[in-house]
Amino acid sequence: MNHHPRIFVAGCGYTGARCADFFSAAGCEVTGLVSSSASAGRLADKPYEVMAGDAADANALRAMLSTRERPQVLVHCLSGHGGRDAAAYRMTYVETLRHLLEILRPEFCVFTSSTSVYAQNDGQTVTEDSITGGTPTGDVLLEAENLAQAAGGAAVRLGGIYGPGRARFIQAAREGEAIGAGQPDGFINFIHRDDAAAALVHVARQRLGGVFNAVDNHPAARSALQEALRAGTDTLSLPVGALAGKQVSNEKLRETGWAPRYPSILDAVRESAV
Repeated sequence: MNHHPRIFVAGCGYTGARCADFFSAAGCEVTGLVSSSASAGRLADKPYEVMAGDAADANALRAMLSTRERPQVLVHCLSGHGGRDAAAYRMTYVETLRHLLEILRPEFCVFTSSTSVYAQNDGQTVTEDSITGGTPTGDVLLEAENLAQAAGGAAVRLGGIYGPGRARFIQAAREGEAIGAGQPDGFINFIHRDDAAAALVHVARQRLGGVFNAVDNHPAARSALQEALRAGTDTLSLPVGALAGKQVSNEKLRETGWAPRYPSILDAVRESAV
């Protein structure tokens, strides 16, 4: 990258805005795209440009962006365009990414994907080489991942994101409520918001093409995590017996030099990062 690379972050929500923060703090020239003027207003104090527009509207997007300088990096961090079925996913992820690639022509792009592309549910460890797809929404995410890679970029598969203002499950666990949907002894894979944003920045700055899992170091069974949070301990125990869910490995990304600041939720709780 040049000394002050131009970065375009499409989707400055919970994770995207933090990603833009990190780029800006590193001296990059950052532009963020949000879906509404209200969202732009919430980011008015940021030290970088924030634009409001609908990335699903190719014509409006072209009118807004066609005269801008080509960014070195596009980070696609959009979500939630009209629902959670396959059609909504296609509009949110595939079509918006296609529009942004065609209009901005970035040198490199990073697509923010999800570990939900792995449908395994028997407790096994999964890596970037494991079988993916098989669900309507998962298949759409994979299509968007392929678009990013075809453009010479990367896809980063994030686990469940938590952090400041998004940690209701911690209080629920302390009160004896279940953590998320799924079997009590099923594995769940988390990542702190700051670690997720740092992973996106790392992949972009290093120009790491391909697919990477970004999760913390300790997939945990829901019941074990609930017990640890309720007891205030620093260790997670493994449940005895049949397991469900999957254990997502972050080894590939860690081998490139990235590491989570919060190796587990318990570390984040201890450091008051939630």
